[in-house]
Amino acid sequence: MDILKENRQRRKRKYVISQHQLYMVRPDVWRKLKRANRIDREYRFLARRIALYSYLSRPLQFIQSSINRKKLRRIDLSGKAPVFVIGHWRSGTTFLHYLLSKDRRFGYLCNYQAFIFNIALLSKKMMRAISRPFFPEERPQDNIKMSPYYPAEEEQPFTTISTRSGMHTFFFPHNRSYFDKYNLFRGISAREKKRWQKDYTYLLKNISLYNDEKPLLLKNPHNTSRVKELLELFPDAKFIFLHRDPYTTFTSMMHLFDTVVRTQFFQKISDAEIRELVIHIFRGTLQKYMKDRRLIPEGNLVEVAYSDLSDDPLGTVRNIYAKLDLPGFRDAEPRMRRHVEKVGDYKKNVFKEIPPDIKGRIADALGFYFDAFGYEK
Repeated sequence: MDILKENRQRRKRKYVISQHQLYMVRPDVWRKLKRANRIDREYRFLARRIALYSYLSRPLQFIQSSINRKKLRRIDLSGKAPVFVIGHWRSGTTFLHYLLSKDRRFGYLCNYQAFIFNIALLSKKMMRAISRPFFPEERPQDNIKMSPYYPAEEEQPFTTISTRSGMHTFFFPHNRSYFDKYNLFRGISAREKKRWQKDYTYLLKNISLYNDEKPLLLKNPHNTSRVKELLELFPDAKFIFLHRDPYTTFTSMMHLFDTVVRTQFFQKISDAEIRELVIHIFRGTLQKYMKDRRLIPEGNLVEVAYSDLSDDPLGTVRNIYAKLDLPGFRDAEPRMRRHVEKVGDYKKNVFKEIPPDIKGRIADALGFYFDAFGYEK
């Protein structure tokens, strides 16, 4: 059975996402996205609903911006190098992010703040209560426990404050330029790159303000191909890269598209086109990472196999702290241990074997990745 058809049968029995990441998008960002992209007929009602929510929330967005403008200007991120958890989607980055977030020295973006980013700073207590009904108990793509307070990826709110996010290709799948420009930095002018860096810094300043300016712990698969650009902003940043068997990663990524990303589309796209887009993203992301990882200063990068993290979570995290010379593991270990015990009954998705022709496409496209980390083709 085709991977996406199998996923659709599963999805009928599971929670289906009914919210869109862009519900609280800034009106000016939404206008620019609409001008630059085709919205197919079947998605126009969703587009109108997003426009409605965007304009209704605009007064609150304006109030938040006005209240915090001076505070954001005063925040200096240069002396607090972030820790970036990177790796291709479905490589175990979420599990590691959850574990590391138990270290209270770190500040991180949480789910409800990510969903209502442009108004989340108005009242933490009120915004938590408002957003709670929008979150399921488990993520539909992998059954991982979910809560408004769990860590989130900053690329999600980035799509609501800027038109310069690679994730916009996940909304407009026929427009790969967002991914190519703002993840791979291909065909991008120096001015556009500078604007991306300005927008991304503004995003992180908001997260820092929300977390009382603690050192930031950031998990974002989109950043896997941005190592060079992130180092230009944060020369002393620490990076934790996760890798996983490419065949398993591809199958799980296809499942992610069918259970989550598809609910965010504004354009019709066939299963075959999704498959080619996933391979394009996979290859481009890992090629650029492999090219740029040499730029990371010695002692600031650790590469971790998903199998090691899965088999020995605490031992793997202890090793990460040692290699990156991070303080605080001893204090955080009891909380990390409790989290591991809490998710001890977690069951991974099981997928059918990939057809030989698609396996061949993956092996051809990602041969360099198989070879670099010792995976069998």
